[in-house]
Amino acid sequence: MNSINFKKWAFHFSVWVVIINIITFYYKISYSSLFNTYNLDRLFYLGALATLMLLLAIIFLVISTIKKEKRNYQYWLALGCIIIFGVLPALVLMFGYHFVKY
Repeated sequence: MNSINFKKWAFHFSVWVVIINIITFYYKISYSSLFNTYNLDRLFYLGALATLMLLLAIIFLVISTIKKEKRNYQYWLALGCIIIFGVLPALVLMFGYHFVKY
């Protein structure tokens, strides 16, 4: 178990989260209401996969912190990805409705 580089795996999962979110964004902006080509199943599965990858990145980053691995760009970029794609959307869901005026 000592040969696993946890921050490297957290970084890889974070990169996949970014790629999946770019693909999801492309599917959302290329929606054509004329032909009704909006496939909700595809977006659901991509969102579930991105959430799973984000949770794995969090788990591996926590394990890397517990094992006191040296912190380099992989650690900090994975942490940044977790903040951007995990913490900020959660905060918007919890407190975002206060800023919307009807």
